[in-house]
Amino acid sequence: MQQLLIERFQNYLLDSGLSTGDPIPKEIELAEMFEVSRSDIREVIQHFAQLGLLKRVKKRGTVIQELNEEALNRSFSFCLQMGGFYFEEMKEVRIIMETAIAPLIVSRITPENLEKLDRNLQEQFAALDDSVRFEELDSQFHALLFSCCQNRLLSLFTNLLPILFQKKYRERLLSRSWREIGYHSHCKLVEVLRNHDLALFKELILQHIMPT
Repeated sequence: MQQLLIERFQNYLLDSGLSTGDPIPKEIELAEMFEVSRSDIREVIQHFAQLGLLKRVKKRGTVIQELNEEALNRSFSFCLQMGGFYFEEMKEVRIIMETAIAPLIVSRITPENLEKLDRNLQEQFAALDDSVRFEELDSQFHALLFSCCQNRLLSLFTNLLPILFQKKYRERLLSRSWREIGYHSHCKLVEVLRNHDLALFKELILQHIMPT
């Protein structure tokens, strides 16, 4: 029953038209609306509060919580890591996502984005003899590409990257020769972005990801 009530309450929140900061009805009203006890409603409210969707405010009752992007990122990342997904499944998603967002990256990239990518490349070059640091910067490079889209929802998918860059999946790519290949590939991608060449960017990003 509780799971069914949670689903009904979730649908109510989605259909209610309530937005961030709006108070939800009082417990007694909700209990009557859903034809359950106040204790049942209280448990459901606590459930959604723990998810970060509702919060209690003094003298106002329970209100819709403002989206906490950091908490959402942590939750999404945890679900991905605990979900038992296969590496090839995640790699397929990465290929689809990074090629699909290419038009957004090329059209929305800013001088500030390019500066961040350039700094990342400088650090990559300095870390060619440090496999651990280079892997961090490699993952960061692709996260920076996602950030060029200027889309908060798409940024959630950067949570795939730390998983895909785990050492157990990258053993054969940890040699210095592979790091040099990766670094030069990144340099080409940034240069193409500077020229806003969408077709070539999509071609290069696919070539870059496939061997990983």
